[in-house]
Amino acid sequence: MIQTTMELREIDGLSVPFQSGIPVPSFDAQKRLKLDLAGIWKKERFQADHDFSLSERNDQWFERLYEEIQGRTEVHFNDGDWETRKLPFPENELQGIEEAKSSETYEDGVWYRRTFNLESEWENKSVTLHALSISYVADVWVNGHWVGYHEGGFTPFALDLTPFVKVGEVNTIALRIDNPPWGSRTDVIPATAGTDFFNYTGVIHDLYISGTSFCHIARVNAVPLDVEGHVRFSIILENRGPLAVEATINGELFDVNRECKSFMSSPFAADIIDSQTSWDGVMSWTVVMDPYETKVVETVVQIGEPRLWAFWKPELYVAEFTVTELGKSNPVDRFATQFGIRTVTTEGTRLLLNGRPVFLSGIARHEEWPDTGRSAAWERIRDDLVQMRQVMHVNFVRTAHYPNHVYTAVLTDRLGLATVSEIPLWQFTREHFEVQEEKRLPDQMWREMIFSQYNRPSVLMWSTQNESIEVELRTEYNKRLVKDLKGNYADGRLTTQSAAADQPGAHDPSMEPLDMAGWTMYFGIFHGSTYYDGTRDFLQKAHELWPDKPVWNTEFGHWSSNGDSMAAEQVKTYSETLQALMERAVISDDGEATLNPEGFLVGIDFWIMYDWYVNHNKWIDTFGIYHMDRKTMKPVGEVLSQDYARFTAFEGGFIKI
Repeated sequence: MIQTTMELREIDGLSVPFQSGIPVPSFDAQKRLKLDLAGIWKKERFQADHDFSLSERNDQWFERLYEEIQGRTEVHFNDGDWETRKLPFPENELQGIEEAKSSETYEDGVWYRRTFNLESEWENKSVTLHALSISYVADVWVNGHWVGYHEGGFTPFALDLTPFVKVGEVNTIALRIDNPPWGSRTDVIPATAGTDFFNYTGVIHDLYISGTSFCHIARVNAVPLDVEGHVRFSIILENRGPLAVEATINGELFDVNRECKSFMSSPFAADIIDSQTSWDGVMSWTVVMDPYETKVVETVVQIGEPRLWAFWKPELYVAEFTVTELGKSNPVDRFATQFGIRTVTTEGTRLLLNGRPVFLSGIARHEEWPDTGRSAAWERIRDDLVQMRQVMHVNFVRTAHYPNHVYTAVLTDRLGLATVSEIPLWQFTREHFEVQEEKRLPDQMWREMIFSQYNRPSVLMWSTQNESIEVELRTEYNKRLVKDLKGNYADGRLTTQSAAADQPGAHDPSMEPLDMAGWTMYFGIFHGSTYYDGTRDFLQKAHELWPDKPVWNTEFGHWSSNGDSMAAEQVKTYSETLQALMERAVISDDGEATLNPEGFLVGIDFWIMYDWYVNHNKWIDTFGIYHMDRKTMKPVGEVLSQDYARFTAFEGGFIKI
């Protein structure tokens, strides 16, 4: 069995995530040396032995591999007769149209190769490969040397290239990727044949190389502790060089210029810095680091007159840290991250943002476009979210069933949109959970998701799964993930899941360890009864069984069918289900945003913003408010927009008390 690659190590009293031998770096965009590997690659498809790809990387594995691949990882291998592919982009051929089978089903193997050059400024640098999404199992070679591997197509990873690259010479990188078909085995995630989104193969998101000094900042964890401006910063330092280093770490905090062009056009925190803000606390340290050592410095500071991040009010700050080595006048490394001051808690059946009750008016969104598949760019993500905010009046976005591109949470931060992120456990059965009891890949994905979005104030909740059937092992699984988060790297966020209302029902014991009880509700469609009666009765039962826990609806909706022939039914489903939901909501439905003292439902999430491709490829899924073109709105959109405008009229979704 292939092994997971992430672990927690206790360093200076803090649990630090390591993966493939190095501290897990931040995936925030940094003003460092960078070589973007986007562009033309050589490629060769192959029929993969999935059992082999998902086997432990031991001597026997490499012996068999090198016998079979005939030098494909070597520098001088002749790939002249291979095809070309522009990456990042799915290996699947895409026609860019909203039709079934317009996206090629390709769930198998592919090799990619290319060369790159590192100029003289890369000399004596630590060099890191950042992969934001490769699906599904990727092995990486540089200059003929195997660097490492990663399993999972929805979370980012990084590998240390320092020992393998050559400065001033041509370097060769080779990727072996295998994407087993969903439903063909029980040990992958997602696993089920009926998974209701598309299985793209290949280099999906950005792939780039960064360079910085041997002694550098790997990541900074920022956790807001209260609404009075106290923030805990944990700075993880890495010395990836062969010599001991003495260095000074200096930190500064800045206000953000929300009016600057870069605020919505650049992912760099350094690009949105305004004037320095005031704070009280230690932000300077001197450290001595042994060769190849990792250290942590930690501080709690209080920001003066803090401005709170909230719905549609994206009050942000930037923390910037520098590393200056002894004897050098200029910093050798600089690290910047955006963060916000906000708290998210529960009180009985209330959800509190910054200590005040709120109601989440949400819509889900798949990360997919007909011409690029799941490959995303800053501008496309931004335009989707702006449309959701301005046209549909949402204050909350559910990122479907998987972590989205890391830019997504940067943008929800900047738009004042709350969000939840979920790992792609989709309708797991007992058999699937039993495999992962040993393998623990979900535990790794959980950590990868959290640490890649750790500083994003817009992320209010982490979700463990969607609509899994098994209950007993799911309960233990939820307990394990919650314990890991809150015991090892607590970040002040809430935990939840998206359970199916009929699996097993309101009495679902797997809700017990979670802060928020969440269910998909498709009464009158998949769960029996009628839109209104089924939803009303289920909610009442859920509250009786979980009287001290906030409840939220994670999905409701209906397909519009081909040619929008069922658009009227989509509107009816929405309206009648919404009526039942709002009768149990914590916010009044009279346009006054007053508190409903008998309410316990703290959020709704319509499924979904845009139509999308499904993996069986027999039809397009038409639950969307819009077609895939992002231009053609269905009748349900007008109705929903008016309702959501009413729910969010008071400060974006706060409730008057």
